[in-house]
Amino acid sequence: MLQNAERYKLNSKAIVMGHSAGGQLALCLAAHESSITRVVSLAGVVDLHRAYQLHLSNDAVVEFLRGKPDEVPDHYREADPTMLSIPQAAQWLIHGSGDDTVPPDFSRDYVSAKQKRPGKEREDVHLLEIAGAGHIDLIDPRTPVWKRVEEIVLQLAA
Repeated sequence: MLQNAERYKLNSKAIVMGHSAGGQLALCLAAHESSITRVVSLAGVVDLHRAYQLHLSNDAVVEFLRGKPDEVPDHYREADPTMLSIPQAAQWLIHGSGDDTVPPDFSRDYVSAKQKRPGKEREDVHLLEIAGAGHIDLIDPRTPVWKRVEEIVLQLAA
């Protein structure tokens, strides 16, 4: 993990962003590094237990975490954004309703759960669900969908 923002010359305008498994990694990094104040998950695999249950990408989460949830529970606890607290960062989850790789419910449920937390536990978390957009549409600058992603990133950088 990052030692501190100064070491890596991060400033308050830095945004961490990732797509699919990278969306999980971006949120996980923000949970473990308090200098990150903005994070964007694009069609993120933000619930690793559910990814395991659905066998997403041929059980990629089992390979990534080196075991099933009952075999390596600490790995899941440390890497699963649904189980982590990210109080210092504005979080944007962007997902297409037509995503057939990572179900849009991953982002919907994540945002809903984080918004229902009481008082100081509540996080600054937002959802942008783009009607009809597929998994790859979110990262292809040639699609009309990309314009929406770009708008959020520019808004966060302002």
